[in-house]
Amino acid sequence: MTACPTPTKSRFATRAAAVNSSRRVDLRANLQLTPYECVCTWWHLTKSAMEEPITAAEADRATVERLASLPDIDFREIVANDVRSDGDRAERGALRHPLNQRRWKRQLGELAADIETRMSARKGDSSLEAHDWRKRTTGYRNMIKIRVEECRRLRAEAHAESVRKQDWRRRDAEIAAAAGATPKELRVHAGEIAVGRLIEAHRDEFNRYCAEEYQALGLTVPERFGNWTRDTAA
Repeated sequence: MTACPTPTKSRFATRAAAVNSSRRVDLRANLQLTPYECVCTWWHLTKSAMEEPITAAEADRATVERLASLPDIDFREIVANDVRSDGDRAERGALRHPLNQRRWKRQLGELAADIETRMSARKGDSSLEAHDWRKRTTGYRNMIKIRVEECRRLRAEAHAESVRKQDWRRRDAEIAAAAGATPKELRVHAGEIAVGRLIEAHRDEFNRYCAEEYQALGLTVPERFGNWTRDTAA
């Protein structure tokens, strides 16, 4: 775990806990505080306005697949912009999609290694310009670490979801095998039964809709829809 750059600040294990604390402060002191995830992996509160969290939901499938097909140099530029909280939100969301998470993690690792190499190369430089550069670079390195932790968390969540899906797919396959069918065939059968129950529960509406559609097509309406035909004609 990386040392906290603000160890005197209150810390919270989850974003939800930080949000609850900020609400209490707002009620007591009329002071709005925003939660943020620190490089130390704990959550703190700040008076500064923070960016709304980016999620994979902000990217459509086309954007996710486009990022997946980009050359490394272009993909890395999007990763670097995201570290600086810059760039298109849809593209940044696409980084967080399971399809791109592994590549996102690798590019973050390369950015971190590059920063360490550059800082090591200027380690002996005691000029004022080098001091300012190290200060800015340290801040950027910390942001990379925050993104790495976010990526690890999202990958863990994606893995857990994948295991859950595998469990229910395995269970459905066992049930279908016992019935002498495939899971798809059982789902189709369940849908047919559900449609039949829905029709029985709303028989009058179903008959009326059928009569209207028959008439719209110029077809002869079956006798069982006769009453609705006369009502419609009236």
